[in-house]
Amino acid sequence: MADKIDNKVYTFSVKPNNNIVLNFDEPIYPPFSWGGDINGTLNFDKKNNQLTYTPNKDFSGSFMFKLNYGNNPDTKSIDINIQVANTFKPRARIIKIIGQELISNDVIALVELIKNSFDADAQNIDLTLNNIFNSDGEIIIKDDGSGMTYEKIINVWLEPATPDKKSKNNSTFSKCFERKLLGEKGIGRFAVHRLGNKIELITRASNDCGKTKSNYETKVDIDWNEFTDEKYLDEIPVKIVKNETPEFFKEDTGTYIRISDINPWKNIKAVKDAIIKIRSLESPIKPKKIIHHKQENSLDPGAVINVITDDNELQKEIKNIKSLKDLLETAFYKFSAIVDENGKIIYDYSFKRPDYKDIERDETSLKDDLKKYKTEWFEEHQLTEKNSPGLFEVNFFAWDLETASLKVAGLADYYKNIIKPNAGIRIYRDNFRVWPYGEPDEDWLNLDLTRLNAPSERSVSRNQVFGAIHISSIDNPNLKDQSNREGLIISEQYEQFYQLVSSALSVFARERKKDKIKMDKTTETKKVFDSVTETLSTLKNKVEKNNHSTLYNSDIDNIEKTYKTKINDILERYMMAAAIGISYSIPIHEMKLRLTSIKHVIDDLEKNPLLQDLYLRQLADYVKETDDIIKAVTSIMSRQKRQSVDLRKVANNVKILKESDLKKYDIDYEIIGNKDIFVEAVPGLLNTAVLNVVDNSIYWLRTKHNLLRQSLENFQPKITVELVQNEDNRSFIRIKDNGNGFEDPFDLLVEPYYSRKSDGLGLGLYLVNEIMIRNGGRINGYNDNGAVIELIF
Repeated sequence: MADKIDNKVYTFSVKPNNNIVLNFDEPIYPPFSWGGDINGTLNFDKKNNQLTYTPNKDFSGSFMFKLNYGNNPDTKSIDINIQVANTFKPRARIIKIIGQELISNDVIALVELIKNSFDADAQNIDLTLNNIFNSDGEIIIKDDGSGMTYEKIINVWLEPATPDKKSKNNSTFSKCFERKLLGEKGIGRFAVHRLGNKIELITRASNDCGKTKSNYETKVDIDWNEFTDEKYLDEIPVKIVKNETPEFFKEDTGTYIRISDINPWKNIKAVKDAIIKIRSLESPIKPKKIIHHKQENSLDPGAVINVITDDNELQKEIKNIKSLKDLLETAFYKFSAIVDENGKIIYDYSFKRPDYKDIERDETSLKDDLKKYKTEWFEEHQLTEKNSPGLFEVNFFAWDLETASLKVAGLADYYKNIIKPNAGIRIYRDNFRVWPYGEPDEDWLNLDLTRLNAPSERSVSRNQVFGAIHISSIDNPNLKDQSNREGLIISEQYEQFYQLVSSALSVFARERKKDKIKMDKTTETKKVFDSVTETLSTLKNKVEKNNHSTLYNSDIDNIEKTYKTKINDILERYMMAAAIGISYSIPIHEMKLRLTSIKHVIDDLEKNPLLQDLYLRQLADYVKETDDIIKAVTSIMSRQKRQSVDLRKVANNVKILKESDLKKYDIDYEIIGNKDIFVEAVPGLLNTAVLNVVDNSIYWLRTKHNLLRQSLENFQPKITVELVQNEDNRSFIRIKDNGNGFEDPFDLLVEPYYSRKSDGLGLGLYLVNEIMIRNGGRINGYNDNGAVIELIF
């Protein structure tokens, strides 16, 4: 095969120890001229107008010669380049192997063919499934797009891994409707092999968007059964016919692919699932901003996918498959947002439920920074211009799945047939789906794991949310598909993208939690008594009716008092366990640091006995620090009763336990108050309460420092613990930081499971509040150039 280089030079290849015969249509004339040794012989057969080149034994290399050709007196000259080299000689079976690797399942195969029709500017794509459950069935894909020329079939379609999606000027948009081209890598042709063994392709082209049509159609027949181990790829004939009188596409242009000798489908469910996936190929949500750069004013009519089958039962099932668009309008919670290349988010949120019309709301946020919801991750993996995934869009829709709420909204059947089958978070590139994100077995955001590890009130589970993440090949060029179309390539940009999507989902869950709290408060009409208290109350009523109050009321009161004491004791233990559970890692971490330091000192002491005094002093300091930590831990973890507690000691204990973090993040910690103040409290619980508040301050101070780092602003984080006793002899601890302050009403922050941290439990301030109530006090919070929390006794 010759490659035309510049209209004058032709290159031919031959293997060592073989010869090559060059045939010419026009007469050629010796003498032939070349420079240097040709390392072989060149023979001319004048009768047959042939040149035969035979290289010397074992020679490999190349040479060029000039020959004259044409009819006298219009003789022209061309250069011929001969390359003698070994080349790969693939067996025909390689086509099957590559196809199976690149196209992992039948659905992906159908999607790739539909993408090709879309790229060809088709407005109608007909998918016909006949006798689909038997090998003698057929799959037909027909479109009314721009088709392919004979030359394109020869030079592109029959050359594996030859992408033709970019024109000479590197356009990535289709010619007629300026659609963003979806196919790439030149692997779509392998999809037909995945579906069946015999292929009939008929196509008629138009190069000017249907204004004129080629005066022929091209037909291709391929039998994949012939691609065996015994034959080489170049030995398999592919039948191509150029029909000068179109028979199939008589009036129109387009492409028709009939696949026979098919791989039978398992059952109706498998086909139905495939149709649902094909119908979800295009996003049901039109992106607000980022997808249609070139098509904003486009007249693209879109592409309609029609599914046809000769199976009546299957046709009935297909007819009952409803659109995703029908699903989204029924959502109770809706969230739509743009995330820019710096991780900033602007979003719209709405809540609407038929049985809670009084608390419906719509909210639009100002620009917020998603990085602050994952401070620890973004401290280690700073978002930069180089690793940014680029601007993208997120959309979330959620429902409450309690039977009562679904019935009130008329969604009981709707959930079963539409919401549940389509639930999950999907990714769409250029408005088309990227698999497998959002599939039933692909929980890429770990929603189920989050749900398992956290109570139902806090998180959004996968079976109650539909999400569409919109990316584009222009805004997100580094979020690329794997070759097998089974997900995005894991890269720095993907990791940043994952964390930002996860944070955006946390913002949505937080907004939803606000409405869940309002619903709970609306339905709470009276305090619910536990069963024991109710039983005792009923018993009292009976005693009074029988005039036995004098005999039994005292005993009943004693039973009730003993019961409440026991319950309070149990609740206190559980509260202590929960509090320790939240903060247990702090003392363990600190003690581990100190013990490691002690070990290093002892090792150095053994190596340098002359420095004994210095090391012994250092060792004594470490032992004292460790002893302080143990005492601070004991003040939290030992079982105690209500007693007089020194607030300054509590503030110092917390400083000791958080000292390494305070040093690590360069946070000033100041205790203000000259007077010794004592309060009645359970020491362990009070220490835990202050520890949780300070721990929160450290987190949000780190977050502020991390966000300001990019703008190179100077910031000195500080926590002030003030011990106060006012004129009314009321004592309190005021804990203040110079962070960004609270972004939510404080009464919302003390609700359980509400958190602005994407991986936070939302229990810290809730437990602090409960601890203060049990100690006869209360908690108060407000902003004053940062967050301020007061524990008032």
